[in-house]
Amino acid sequence: MSSADLRYPRPTIMADYARAGIGVLLCGAPLLLLEVNYWLAAILGAGFALFALFLMRTALRHRTRYVLGPDTLCADGPGGTLVEWSRLDRMKLSYFSTKRDRSDGWMQLAIGSTDGRLIKVDSSLDGFQDIVERAARAAEGTGVALSDATRANLRAMGIVVAGQEESV
Repeated sequence: MSSADLRYPRPTIMADYARAGIGVLLCGAPLLLLEVNYWLAAILGAGFALFALFLMRTALRHRTRYVLGPDTLCADGPGGTLVEWSRLDRMKLSYFSTKRDRSDGWMQLAIGSTDGRLIKVDSSLDGFQDIVERAARAAEGTGVALSDATRANLRAMGIVVAGQEESV
């Protein structure tokens, strides 16, 4: 297996930049241009801080590339780290719904290996399915215990890990 160079799609990143920029502008402009009372300033300041954090997170995602290799997953960029598949010791696959009926949403994979930091990627990343499949095989090989939610989310993606089948 050769290495794959994976990134978040440009349209997704640009949309996140736009959302963050609009939020920073809408929350920051009134603070700079208008005389607002203390409580409104606190609310706008909190909104400004949240959108500014989202803007920084988007910039980090934009500058990070993920290299999926036969032995590792490397997050190459600011704050990058490395997960060795043979040393995988934690894996969590979460689903975040945007609708009550759970018909729409996204998944997030959090994985880590011994003595390494956690790598978190979400389902908008190109190659997300490949990373999840490789992580599931590694979890199977290293005997990582998976939560019921992680097993259910793996099944929803069509991935079954031996020894982790749903208990009846």
